[in-house]
Amino acid sequence: MREPPEIKVSPRHDVSFTADARRIAVRIPPELPPQDALAWYQRALQADYPNSIVREQDPLARAEGTPYRVWYATNRPKPFRIATAFTVPLPVEHAFGIYVDRVTEWQTAVDLVPTGPASPLTGRTYDATYRFLGIAYTGSFLVRAADPPRSVTYEAAGSGITVWYTTTFERLGPCTSVSIRGDYDLPSSILMRIADRLHLERAINRDIERANATYVRLCEAEAGISPAG
Repeated sequence: MREPPEIKVSPRHDVSFTADARRIAVRIPPELPPQDALAWYQRALQADYPNSIVREQDPLARAEGTPYRVWYATNRPKPFRIATAFTVPLPVEHAFGIYVDRVTEWQTAVDLVPTGPASPLTGRTYDATYRFLGIAYTGSFLVRAADPPRSVTYEAAGSGITVWYTTTFERLGPCTSVSIRGDYDLPSSILMRIADRLHLERAINRDIERANATYVRLCEAEAGISPAG
């Protein structure tokens, strides 16, 4: 990456995180292309701040002629609202491959259409449509960071909705333990329509659970396990 990124940090009052986020950015290997550099920075930052996320400024928001990239580093002290874990009956490499290469099959909460090359994994993008409360919201779905076959971070954004989550894979004998942690932001136009926020969160988590259940069934089919019943 020829030009180092400008790091914008939040929350601003978190002095330690601000200092560490900028210190780690200086260590980004200069030979890495931008997307690999972003993934490297995300992993390095999360080693000290597991709840942190890094986002690249949308190119449309960049001032014309600006030679550098802007990355937003955020430390989220609140608990993850997306948090689940389960086991699939496949070795970790196989489980990871199904998760990233067959995402359009198991991600039932969002309709996905690939929009770019499948390689490299980091930066892989899809057009996304999410139907919620009777309205179709459109945006993008992309692989924000990846460390095959140990972890992958997805981010979906559009129509004011942002969802991100990191899925980690850990060997468990002949099987794989899968853990998902993430969070989401919703626009005020949606929040104003919902009197019961708990109902809203339950609806979102039901969508996530259905997608996870579909992924488990794909893994079971690969392992030769017949569906129950």
